[in-house]
Amino acid sequence: MKYKLIAIFLILAASVANAQLFKVSNQGAILDKSSQDHRCVLDDRSKLVWEVKLTDEGLQNTLNTYTWFDGKTGTQNGDYSHNCHWTKSCNTQAYVQALNNLTLCQQTQWRLPTEAELRTLLVYGDNDLLINQAFFNNTQLKSYWSADQLNDEIAIDVPFFYGGSKSADKSFDAYVRLVSDAH
Repeated sequence: MKYKLIAIFLILAASVANAQLFKVSNQGAILDKSSQDHRCVLDDRSKLVWEVKLTDEGLQNTLNTYTWFDGKTGTQNGDYSHNCHWTKSCNTQAYVQALNNLTLCQQTQWRLPTEAELRTLLVYGDNDLLINQAFFNNTQLKSYWSADQLNDEIAIDVPFFYGGSKSADKSFDAYVRLVSDAH
């Protein structure tokens, strides 16, 4: 029984260790892991493509924040959505639509990730920033919206730092990192 448990543990550990992240160009090509020109990251284990934030002004700027809005609940434009410089509609729905129009990394089905999907990016260690910075180098030490919500006023966010919240009023602003199923 003891050896059976160890074998199961080793198989599970090997599957986690075999998960790899790949840098992806805006044209959808896999890049060398040392490339600094990637626009997306492919997680081969989950088969998800993640958006990479940029320091350039505009749509994907790392400092842009948004209120949570899905067209039915949330806040379309609130007092706190002041860090979005590319449009007047600084909400999650407008951002998803804009990124889909951009066809970033040849993906057209960008969406807010679930809380569980966002949590797959967390890397616990000695750093305050809990994400693989070689792939997600422009991540903020704040919370990122998920698609999940507690009710019409509260949505789930995932902090990429120690001690963060797990839910927030949809009228507050938070960061966004969109995801797409790889195709």
